[in-house]
Parts: sequence; C-alpha cells; structure tokens
Amino acid sequence: MKKTTACLLSIMLIMSAAYTVYGMEYPDIKASNWAYEAVNTMSDKGIIKGYPDGSFKPQNTITYGEFIKMALMAATGKDVGNSTSGNWATNYYNSAIENEYFTKYDIDKTQLNSQIPRSDMALIISSILGDVKIENYDDIQADIEDINYMTKHEYDITKAYASGILTGYADGTFKPQNTLSRAESAAVIYRLVDESQRVLPEVDGIKNEPKPLNEVLTNHDSFYSENGYLDQCLAEAETYEIDTDGAKYQMTLGENRGTKWIHFPASVVKGLGRLYFVKDNKVVELLFPLPFSDGSKNTGYTLDITTIDYIASLTTTNHHVLLISNPFKK
Repeated sequence: MKKTTACLLSIMLIMSAAYTVYGMEYPDIKASNWAYEAVNTMSDKGIIKGYPDGSFKPQNTITYGEFIKMALMAATGKDVGNSTSGNWATNYYNSAIENEYFTKYDIDKTQLNSQIPRSDMALIISSILGDVKIENYDDIQADIEDINYMTKHEYDITKAYASGILTGYADGTFKPQNTLSRAESAAVIYRLVDESQRVLPEVDGIKNEPKPLNEVLTNHDSFYSENGYLDQCLAEAETYEIDTDGAKYQMTLGENRGTKWIHFPASVVKGLGRLYFVKDNKVVELLFPLPFSDGSKNTGYTLDITTIDYIASLTTTNHHVLLISNPFKK
C-alpha cells in the first residue's frame, strides 16, 4: 500500500485548530446536532458537499461513491472531479485504486451507488493509514464480539477500530455489515484527518458481561410518576440495550415561553413507546409525547437536557428498554 502519512499529517495540522465559525451552513444541520462540527469542518475543507437545494441530508445512508470520494480527498487533499460519463464517482474510484486503497476485486465499479458497509469503510481507512503498529492487537480484536480471524477484512476492521476512527457499539460488537449515515460518515472522516477527534477503545483483554437492568436503571422497579403512582410498566421491564448513536433519532430542541421541548420527527417517533430521562443510572422524569399534526411528537420537560445521560424508550409489549445516548449532553 502506498503511504499517505505525510499528507495526513499536514491535514491534521490544519485541522487541529478550533473552528467556531463555518463558511458552509446547512439548514438541516443545526448547531445542537452532534455532527455539526464534523459536517461543517469537512465542508469548509471541501471534503464533503451538500445537495443542490442547500441541504446536507445527514440521515441519508452513505454510498460507496460518496465515501470513496470523501476518503480520497481527505487523504490526498486533491479533488479529481466528477466523471462526465458513466457513474459520477468513477474518477474517484479509479484514483483510489491507483492509490491502492482497495482493488477492483474488493470493490467493483458497479457498487458505487450502493450503500457501503462498515467493513469496506475499514478496508479503505486501513489502507490510508498505511503501516501503523497496533499495540495489544490480539486483545483489541478479542474485545470485539463479532470479529475474529475468519471475518472478511478482519485485520483492517481491527486496525480502523484500534486507531479510534471507526468505533464499535455499546454491546461490544462492530457490526461489519452495518451502514452509516452521511453525518456518521462525516464524523469518521473527521477522525481520520484530525487525530485529536479519535475515540480510542479501552482494552484490557477481559470480557465484561453486560450489567443487569437493575444496575443500569437502579430505580426502574420503584419509580413514581408525578401523580404519585408507581410506574408499573417500567417496573415490569426485563431487558435493555444501549444505542450510542443518539443522533440517528434526529431529535431537535425547542423552547416556548420557558418550556423546553424535544422534537422527534414523525418517521422516527413511531414505536418509541413510553419515554423517560435517565441520569446517573436513575430514571428521573417520565416524558409525555404530544402529537403534532404531521405525526411527530414534542415532549416537554423541566430538566437541563445537557445533564441527561439517556432518553429511555420502553416497549411495554416485550418489557424492553432502549437507552438512547443523549446527543445534546455536554
């Protein structure tokens, strides 16, 4: 693989400065959005672009063509331009092959408009990183629940994960076949070019069993709502999972006459069930979704949202709690 370390270092030096003003602003990426800095910083550098209508569409799933272009420009600092014939991303694809980020056997040209899985993202990132020594490689790979020596691109996945560029999930998995949104991909590229943004895994070589529900929500069976009644639905909860990607729920904040709100888009709110705020492993407030005419819901609350750890969604039919990481937490 050709090394691009020198180019990456030069970009990292540029990117290390704090950005407080952005030349590019997208109407669908507010300052409160967790990906705001990554999206706007990468846009200012010309690495990513929005759509002709001025939007960024952060929740759209990233394609091979889009990710290859972003990764190539981040690594080389050059824009080879859209192709005037065939697929728009052909020039970026050919340049990435010339730079030996992958081969045509790894990624075929016919896939450019298809959604790219995390495993192939890892392959590209690993190739761009070049020769990087990974300390405790075996321990790191052993800590990823769904990766082993038989997994396709297992070395590249472990390398991208160990480097803090492609992070894993709260349940200890990497989910190599999962896709990412455009916002999530912008964060990945941001971590690629700016080392200070990377999220290094904590590895000790010891498998940690998931905590029982009564340790994650210590008062789930003794939480009383404002009317003084025991929340029986919550008390009957049996299982839980944690989703660290709170941004994908597209929550936004609002305020009206001193009352603060969380807004859930209609496409997301369906199936969320009963909602709660969780702080310091305790349920601290029950939220009451109020329907909007477009099917979305607002939820009023009195607590400082920036201090909340999770928004908990309780599905009463299967007694399951989904803990959604708070994208607004400071």
